[in-house]
Amino acid sequence: MKKIETERLIIRPIKESDYEDICEYGTDEEIGKYMIYWPKTRETIKTFIKECEVAAMQETPGWREYAIQLKSSLKVIGNVSLIISKNDITAAEIGWISNKDYWGRGYMSEAVNCIIQDTFQNTPICKILATCTEKNIASLKVMEKSGMHRILIEQNQKAIKNGEEVSYTKLTYCITKN
Repeated sequence: MKKIETERLIIRPIKESDYEDICEYGTDEEIGKYMIYWPKTRETIKTFIKECEVAAMQETPGWREYAIQLKSSLKVIGNVSLIISKNDITAAEIGWISNKDYWGRGYMSEAVNCIIQDTFQNTPICKILATCTEKNIASLKVMEKSGMHRILIEQNQKAIKNGEEVSYTKLTYCITKN
């Protein structure tokens, strides 16, 4: 996995030294309220980073985790996951989380757009999906700004979050390689 740069961002594999920055947003209840696997504890973030490092070293990873770092300060302000389908190497799912102190500035849309374009140019992946709850308006905007189109609405979805069952309406968006 290589480093990618945009005008304002460095997009690269997550590393151990990102721990404090990831804990800053990754343990925040408000940031993770619409997500199944976030927020995490400081301890589970350590495990997550180790898993990211192992995945990044694999020749053909089934999962890529990108740190989103500001060029101006080198602060990690979020991360983006790209999970390649086990059944179809031409399809993947993308997801993200970011520090709320940097919301509303277009950083995540910039990062997601860059990762989508790089993925389409440098891998066999030609379809990328993203999902979120209908309440996560910020993620919906990122999907739309990234050229994704809604393809599915699923009512009464169930998941386990923090040991409890939650119900939500799941929206699925998609973009395909042109």
